[in-house]
Amino acid sequence: EYLKVILRKQEGDTLQVVSGFESGKKVSELADGIIIEDEEMASGSTVVYSISLYVDEGSLSGLESSVVDGIVASKISYSIEGTGLVHESQDIHTEPTFAEGMTECINEGKNGATCLMENASSNTAQLAYDNTEDNNLRYIGANPNNYVTFNNELWRIIGVFNNIDNGSGTKETRIKLIRDESIGSYSWDNKPSGTGSSDNKYGSNDWTDSTLKEVLNNGPYWNRTSGNCPSGQNGATTACDFSANGLTEEAKSMISDAVWNLGGLSSRSSDASYYKNAITSTWYTYERGTEVYSGRPTEWTGSIGLMYPSDYGHATSGGSTTNRETCLNTVLYNWDSSSKCPNNDWLYSSSNHQWTLTPYASVSNIVFDVVSSGSLSHSTTYNTFGVSPTLYLNSNVKISGGSGTEESPYTLTME
Repeated sequence: EYLKVILRKQEGDTLQVVSGFESGKKVSELADGIIIEDEEMASGSTVVYSISLYVDEGSLSGLESSVVDGIVASKISYSIEGTGLVHESQDIHTEPTFAEGMTECINEGKNGATCLMENASSNTAQLAYDNTEDNNLRYIGANPNNYVTFNNELWRIIGVFNNIDNGSGTKETRIKLIRDESIGSYSWDNKPSGTGSSDNKYGSNDWTDSTLKEVLNNGPYWNRTSGNCPSGQNGATTACDFSANGLTEEAKSMISDAVWNLGGLSSRSSDASYYKNAITSTWYTYERGTEVYSGRPTEWTGSIGLMYPSDYGHATSGGSTTNRETCLNTVLYNWDSSSKCPNNDWLYSSSNHQWTLTPYASVSNIVFDVVSSGSLSHSTTYNTFGVSPTLYLNSNVKISGGSGTEESPYTLTME
């Protein structure tokens, strides 16, 4: 009965005493100790209170001084807690999980690219925007849930890419896929000297007439048949059979042409494009530039290509001792096991070298590749390295089911 409480509520920039507490209310007068009762708050709002608890000197008058001294000297504590109920007319909204958001988006009939972008914020551990001029959305990490059933086999989503020219000048947002496993090890190009763009027996780094490009877009892989594939210098071939894993007609119906950029980097250390100093963002810029050997094309319009060095770089989530930002600012030439950057990059393969699409601009027959140690290197085009077909889905392809795991990959349908 000697304790009083004053309740103030924020009104604008000041705290105002709440009605009924002007002269303080005895704690003993509070029903069940409740200070605030039946206060309704709007959804998403904040209400600020100030509660003061004190000994009322006036209530001590008439008491013996020794009693007063004892009360004043006592240690006072009072627990303040808050509980509340949701009004039955309100709806509690919680942010859906990535899986829940994808399911809702799928049920709404939106295309796959839209669904991934709309729900990216709820899956930041596996999806990240690359902060390039196109601001593409990419899957990152050692093994993200980006599996998809395509061509009756497992492929993986590199990401959602903006401003992809479909060959007619129309820019679209499209999902980019890469086959989960290599279709084999073949030469990037090995045309004999004097054939097409080749000026030597080792081939050419001009993708527009590459022998591998022909296999993927016009030859046995595209036609789901057997044939011969480039393997070794001076036009040598090896038998290749894609009758079981070449592209089906259904798969081809989900693909359409895209403009692939063929810009490269040079060996001239004085240039900004020197490959030994290039971080991931530099690769992205020069892939879309005009640095090529001896006036070769800087673009190609077609269906099946290969990953870019920047695709490899952007797929990392960092290492055990380095974060993603550090890896993105580490030159790809220096990526290896000591940098830890490849360890959490799902595009990395420790079992083989992998071709990329990007030419070494200073030489006529060298292309960049990701080596099994994790760094980005370069090699003569007649060498036989792993080939993982890469493509852009039609902009109207939908994700129709699945969760993106290896056990339950996304399924695709056409609108």
